[in-house]
Order: sequence, then C-alpha cells, then structure tokens
Amino acid sequence: MNKKIIPIGILILLVSLSLCGCITQDNHYEKINIIGETAVNGVYDPSIEYDQNGTGWMTYSPVEAPEYVHTHLAKSTDHGKTWSYVQTINQAKNGTIILENETEINGVWRHEVSSLVNDPNDQGKEWKIFWHKYFAIPPYEAENRLFQYGWIAYKYASHPMGPWSEEIPLFGAGIFPPEPYETIIDLSSLHEDLNEFVVYSEPGSITVDDITYLSLNGHAIINGQNIGKIILISSVDHGDTWHYVNTLLEPEDVKEYEGLYFSGSSLVKEEDRIFLFACPDNPNRKLKQHFGTCIYEFEDITKGILKRDENEELIIHKYLKTTLISGGQSDYDEQNTHGGIIMPQHNYSAFPEFFQIFNTKEKIISN
Repeated sequence: MNKKIIPIGILILLVSLSLCGCITQDNHYEKINIIGETAVNGVYDPSIEYDQNGTGWMTYSPVEAPEYVHTHLAKSTDHGKTWSYVQTINQAKNGTIILENETEINGVWRHEVSSLVNDPNDQGKEWKIFWHKYFAIPPYEAENRLFQYGWIAYKYASHPMGPWSEEIPLFGAGIFPPEPYETIIDLSSLHEDLNEFVVYSEPGSITVDDITYLSLNGHAIINGQNIGKIILISSVDHGDTWHYVNTLLEPEDVKEYEGLYFSGSSLVKEEDRIFLFACPDNPNRKLKQHFGTCIYEFEDITKGILKRDENEELIIHKYLKTTLISGGQSDYDEQNTHGGIIMPQHNYSAFPEFFQIFNTKEKIISN
C-alpha cells in the first residue's frame, strides 16, 4: 500500500525545497527515460519480463497527481538500454460508489503495482498481469484510499502487445470488497494464516517448472496498527485455482532496516536460483518511507522457505540502498543486462516529475 500520490501539503513543501536547492541527489544510478511516456508526475512500480526472443517488456504506473494512476507497457530491444512506451493496459477512470450503503461518493478507480509474468505453456494466455485496483476519493490524501473497495485484478494475453482480456477481479479479502463488487476468490479463506488480512496489495510473480507463484502484501489492522506481511501463493493450473504456500516475511524481519513491515515484493530468478525482493516500508514517515531493496534467496520456493542460518535467522543475500530520499520496490530479469536490477525512487527535487525508475546496474549473484 505505497503512497503513490503526494499529499497537497507535501507538494508545496517539495516545490519550495527544490527551488531553494535544499534537496540533493546522488547520480550513482541511471534514470530510465521511457520514450513516448508523457505522465507529468513520472513513473513508478516497474515489473520487467523478457520473452524467449530477448525482448524486454515492462509494466509500470504512470502518475497524474493527485487523482490518477494507470498501467502502461514499455518495450526494450537492447536489454534495458532504452525503453519505449507501447500501450495503456489499464486506464484509471472516474467513478462513483455507494459508501457503507448510504452515501454516493465520487472518486477514481486506480491501478497500482502491476506484476507481469510469462507462463509459456498456457496456450493463448502465455502472458499474465496482476495488479492492485482500488477506489480513491477527494482530496486524494493517503487516508482517502478506500482499500475496502478494491481487489487484486488479473488480465491475460497471448502476447504482451495484446489484445488483453477484460479485467478479472481475482482476489478479495474476507468481507471486502462489499456488494455489489465481488471477486472470484476470497483469499483470506484459503488458510488460517490469512484469516486476519483485510487487504492484499503489491503482487510479485514468477513461473517456475510450470507453477505460477504470487507474492503479496497481506494487511491486517490489529489495535489500530497496520500489520503487514509478505505471503506466497501458487497455482499449478495456470491461475484457475490457487493455494496458500507460506508466509515469507513478518514485521519483525524488517526492524534492522528502519521499516515497520516489508512491501513491494518481487519474485526473480538468476542462474536457476530463485530470489525474493522486498522493500522495508514505514508509512508513518512523510517523505522517507521506503528504504531500498532487501534480497533473500529461496531454499525451496515450492514450500515458501527462505534461506536461514543455523539460528533460524534470515540470511540477507544482498541489500541495495536508495540513492535518493525514498524508494526500493525493485524488479529484475537476468536478460536485462544493461540496467540490471531496476529500482523506483521518489525524486523530490525533480518537480513535477517526482516518480522515477532507475537502472542500478546491479545483478543479484555477482557484480
């Protein structure tokens, strides 16, 4: 549940800071400029996947503050050196809901944090995209995101260029979303470990040995506190049915990285080894909310087991810091040889283009 839209008060602060030169940036990472992308406030939430011909495909979130977040598709034919806008997969739209069965309220349906995956043996549905769709209302501050009116959505296509299927509302959480909205699966009912979750967000995806895996943020509100965890689910029939695998990361796992919980996970592969990316997240911070990328290796993804030491402590394989104030919900494909791991960051000095994506030039296993 990342804060993709900057609150108005912070916008004013950031403009003044950028004008007076009080915010600086480290240019160690290389900014990705998507040719043909026109979003005034920049781009975020990258997900990359290369096809068998070596063409790279990236879905991402172009931002038009304060209301709109869409899903766009870009293409690279030079292993991440350049990216070009191809098409819009999900367009944010104005809408109306009946809040708590009483009040009609206007707002926007947003599409955030997409995850693109290639499922090569699912004929006609070889490409899949999962994302978080939800409703937001004026004045579009963080507290105006009505996550109860939202779900994990899904589309499929035979090729990234489409045509893409209609949206499928895939995963809800318990009683959410309320009527008249409904999803195919109440994810919180699949296992007792999931019973308390009321929101799922920020999917990551990978297909391994013909099994599709999704990592998700699961959020429970306990004593007024958001308890976020990273969970893993899987499908052995190309997404027709899903099964809970395990909880990968708990809030206590993130303490040494300044976060309250992990967010923005990705599932990635290098040299036939499978890794989990996760971003330390503290939503209580106004500006610096995200603290880079923690990389963990799976001992066994089929059981959702990450590598641990003899004391059962998680082994951190690699940690990538941000070069700007905040960022880290990264992704990677081993064919992305020019850019390596790509990391979104908030560049507050680049008003109005706050949201940017960077090539880190880092690999997972070696550099």
